[in-house]
Amino acid sequence: MALILSFGLIPFTGDYVMQIHRVLIMFCSCAMLCHAQATKTDQVLLNDVREKYDAPFNRNLQSFDCAVDFSWKDHFKETVRVGDEGTDEELEKIFQPIRNRVTVTRQSVIVSAVGLTEGEIDKLPHGGMAEWLLEHAVQKSLQNWLAASTNAILPVPDTPVSFKRSKSGYNLDYKIQNSDVEMVLDPDMRLQRAGLKGDKSDHFEISFAPGPQGFLLKSWTMGEDGNWDLFHRLIFTYTYQTVDGVELPEHVAVIRESHHEVWHYSLSGCNVKTTK
Repeated sequence: MALILSFGLIPFTGDYVMQIHRVLIMFCSCAMLCHAQATKTDQVLLNDVREKYDAPFNRNLQSFDCAVDFSWKDHFKETVRVGDEGTDEELEKIFQPIRNRVTVTRQSVIVSAVGLTEGEIDKLPHGGMAEWLLEHAVQKSLQNWLAASTNAILPVPDTPVSFKRSKSGYNLDYKIQNSDVEMVLDPDMRLQRAGLKGDKSDHFEISFAPGPQGFLLKSWTMGEDGNWDLFHRLIFTYTYQTVDGVELPEHVAVIRESHHEVWHYSLSGCNVKTTK
C-alpha cells in the first residue's frame, strides 16, 4: 500500500522503516550472536534487570484487543492541518463514526476499521487518508510499547555484558556483531537511554514508571530519521489500565515535532487472552 508510506504523521518512508528496523535489531539481541560466556556477576545482574520490567507477553499473555477512541475535532486543536485529511463535514460525518479496533500479539499490532475492507477505505474521500493516518498512529505507538512489554529492548539472557557503576546509576555495555552498544540505567535499573557508542543517530531515550508487575514504559523518544536536532523528535507517551490482571496502555500520545502533529487516543473495552 504505497499510499500509507507517503502521508504525514510519521515519515513511513523506506528510510524510516529501515531506521526502526535498525533500532529493533540493535536492541532485540539475538541469542545466536552471544556465544561467549558472560561473567557470572554480570550475568546475574542482567537477569535481575530483566526481572524488574513488566513483560506480560513473557508471562502468560497471548493477545489483547481493544476499541480505539479518538476525536478528530480535538485532534485539530493541537495539530497543524495539512488539508488532505478531509473537510470538517467529511471528518464529522464519514471518518468520526468509523469504529476502530486494535489487536496486539507478541508478534504484531493490527489496527482495523470495523466493517470496512482496505479497498472500501481507499474509496473514502481523499483516499481514506484520515483513517490511514489514525491507524498508523496507533500501530507505530503500540509497536514501540510491544518492544518494551516483551523485554526486547534489553539483552537476552546469556549475552556477554559489562555493568559499570556510574554517578547516575549503571552503564551496560555489550556487542551486537561488530558494534558496541551502551545502555544507561538508573540506580534502580530503569533504562534511560541506549545507542551505539559514538553514534547518536540511532539512539533513543526512554522512561519507565513503577507498576504492580514491574517497570512500565512511560515514554519513548527518538530522532526522526535519526535526526536529533531541535524539533525533530518523535515522542510516544503511555498511561495504563488494568484488565484481568494485565497492565495495558489506556491513554497514548504521539508527537511529531517537525510537523507540529499531536495524536491522542485511548483504548477501551479491552479483551485479554492468557494461557492457564
